[in-house]
Amino acid sequence: MQSAKPEANAPQDRIRDEAAKILASGALGRSKSYARLLEFLVECTLEGRTPKEHEIATSVFNRGPDFDPGQDSMVRVYAHHLRQKLDNYYATAGRGSGSRIVVPKGEYRVALVPNESDEAADAAISEADTRRVGWRAAALVAALACVVGVALGWWLAERHNAPTADELVAASEIWAPILDDETPTLIVVGDYYIFGELDEVGNVTRLIRNFSINSRKDLDEYLMFDPDAGNYIDLDLTYLPRSTAFALRDILRVLYTSEKPVHIASMSDLDAEDLRDNHILYVGYISALDKLRNFFFDGSGLAVGETFDEVIVKETGKLYVSGGGLPSASRNYLDYGLFATFPGPAGNQMMIVAGTRDAGVMQTAYAVANLRHVRRLEEAAPETAAGEAPSFEVLYEVSGLDRTNLDATIVYVGER
Repeated sequence: MQSAKPEANAPQDRIRDEAAKILASGALGRSKSYARLLEFLVECTLEGRTPKEHEIATSVFNRGPDFDPGQDSMVRVYAHHLRQKLDNYYATAGRGSGSRIVVPKGEYRVALVPNESDEAADAAISEADTRRVGWRAAALVAALACVVGVALGWWLAERHNAPTADELVAASEIWAPILDDETPTLIVVGDYYIFGELDEVGNVTRLIRNFSINSRKDLDEYLMFDPDAGNYIDLDLTYLPRSTAFALRDILRVLYTSEKPVHIASMSDLDAEDLRDNHILYVGYISALDKLRNFFFDGSGLAVGETFDEVIVKETGKLYVSGGGLPSASRNYLDYGLFATFPGPAGNQMMIVAGTRDAGVMQTAYAVANLRHVRRLEEAAPETAAGEAPSFEVLYEVSGLDRTNLDATIVYVGER
C-alpha cells in the first residue's frame, strides 16, 4: 500500500488559506490598503522574516525612501487597525474557524493560533513566541529575570508603538467607513446666506437672514414672483456660527490621522456632484442643513417642529425643545445635538454632526472625537452585518451654560 504523501507545507498552506478567507469575507473593508498589508505580512512570515516599518511603508503604502518611522506613525496605525479588523472577523463571520490569524502586538508578522477565547489566543501566541525564540529557563531566577526583561521590552515597545487617542477614534466602527477607503472626504459646514435691504437712495440699511432664501438664486426667484416684497440686493455674503468653527477643531483632529485628502465646502456651495463623489461630513446647525435637510429627515425617525429649536421623535411624538436660543450668563439650559451616519446615494457614507444651537453642535463634535464617547456610540449602535457600514442616528440632550456645552446624555437612538 502506498504511504501518504507528507504535508511538509501544511502550516504555510493553512496560513494562506485562512488569509484568503479573510480577504474574501470583506472584513477588511473597502480599502485595499489593509488587504495589501495582510498579504505582505503573511508572505514575510512564510519567508521566515519580520519586516521593519520602513520596508512596510515603501512596499505596501508606496512611501518614498525618505520615510521616517520616528516622525510618521502610519504603519503602526494601520497595524493597529488591522488587529481590530481581524478581531471583528473572528467574532462574527470567522467565528466557526478552527484557527485564527493574529498580528502579535509590537510586531509585524502573523501567527496561526487556535480560534478560542481571547485569553487562550494570547496564551497560544505567547507559547508560540517562546518556542520560536527558543527560551529554556535553566533556573527559577533566570526565568524571572527573562520574564521581567521581556515585560520591560514589551512595555517600551508598546509605549513607542501605541496609537494616540485620536488614532483609536479614527479606527472605530464610527469613523472607519469614511477613513478606510480611497474616497475623499468633504466636510460641509452649515453657513447662512445673507442679503441686504436698500433704502430709497440705494444704500444698504440692514442685513437680512430668511430661512427660505439660501442663495442668490433663491433671492432672484423671490423677487421675481413677488416684486413688491421689498428692495433687496445680493451681497455675496454668508455667515458661519462660531460653534461650527469650534466643532471643526475636534473633527479635524480625527480626520488628519488619515493620509486621505480632506476638503471643506460651505453648504451654499454644495452641488450634486459633491454628494456623489465624496464621503460627506456635515458640521453645523440643524437649521443650516439646507440641501441635505429633506435627504436626511425623510429617512430619519426624527423631525423638526415649528422651529428648528424643536426636535420630534416621529414614532412617539416626544418633543425636545432647545433652551439655547437666548442664553444668558449663569443660566443653565438644555440644548440638543444630532449625530447620524448612514450610506450615501452612490455607495459613499454620510455623517451628520449637528445641533439645535451652539452647545448642541459643540458637544456632538466633542463626543464623536472623544474615545470614551465613541465607545458609547459603538455600544448604542444597532448591530450590522460584517463588512457593512453602520447606519443609525443619535439625539443628545446637552447641558449648556452661556453658550458652552457641559455634558450630554443620549436620549434617542434609531436605525436608518
